[in-house]
Amino acid sequence: MTMTSLADVVAVAPPASGPKVEFGSWTHQVERSVLRFHFDCERPRAFAGVVSNRPLADVNFVDMESGRHAAYRDAATISPDEQDFYVMTLQLSGQLRLAQDGRIAILKPGHFAIYDSAKPATIVSSDDYRSTCVRFPKRYLPAPPPGITATAFECEPGLPSTVWGMLLSLNRNVESLGPHGPRAVRTVMDLVTVMLHGTRLLPGRREVLLEQVREWIDAHLGDPDLDPNAVAAAHYISPRHLHNLFAGTGFTVSAWIRARRVEGCRRDLADPRLAATPVAAIAARWGFKGASHFGQVFKRETGRTPAEFRAESLADLR
Repeated sequence: MTMTSLADVVAVAPPASGPKVEFGSWTHQVERSVLRFHFDCERPRAFAGVVSNRPLADVNFVDMESGRHAAYRDAATISPDEQDFYVMTLQLSGQLRLAQDGRIAILKPGHFAIYDSAKPATIVSSDDYRSTCVRFPKRYLPAPPPGITATAFECEPGLPSTVWGMLLSLNRNVESLGPHGPRAVRTVMDLVTVMLHGTRLLPGRREVLLEQVREWIDAHLGDPDLDPNAVAAAHYISPRHLHNLFAGTGFTVSAWIRARRVEGCRRDLADPRLAATPVAAIAARWGFKGASHFGQVFKRETGRTPAEFRAESLADLR
């Protein structure tokens, strides 16, 4: 399935089934379907909501509709049997405020976020709240990206809308999948992992991903095959997305890699402890494929040949 817009995604999102219930009954249904919370509501007598839970293998698809409310998880609420899950929620109408790990995500229709069942969290919804939550074991996301919790993502055209379209279709068709259900959900959860590593971040998170990419580049400068395609693949994002991350930094991806390599070579050439190390060995250590190419790049970047730079740097130390 290829999703192209939020409207396409919402079209396959099943409504929460069943009659609307009062606040106390609704909170009990949420606790049975998702996690235990402390709940609060300004107008409990006027509250009405619906929760439906469709389990498939070890994943739960939970559709919710309700009025304004708040839910809290603190150390006293988090039990040992509820610490091994992530909950990913897609906002379909209304607004949700999710706080965890010192971050706050504001979700409007078309945004989604994830939170960790083992950590305190605060959730506050508006009236006209409607969402689909996917509760899944943490083993599906064994290496979560930094800052993944309480961060708003866009269900944009491309991988996010495609993956959410698949999740919501599984949700709608749980009863008819038969013996193929467990395998289908495992396959889609593999795509969820890719999506969470590579989906486009809303304002404020772009800088976090850019810093993560730069740190990864620094750790792999010695790889002579390091290039934008390798960087993009390692972070589960498209090369175009990667180039967009670097837009406005003053560097292209390739220029940044080259500049960091040259900087590493500058440090080594100026280090008296490495005075006997051949220039070609230093160049290879930092990922340059040949001494001649390195010499051309280094002179273009610094205005001096590697030998000239080394001689001047070591002379200054005498």
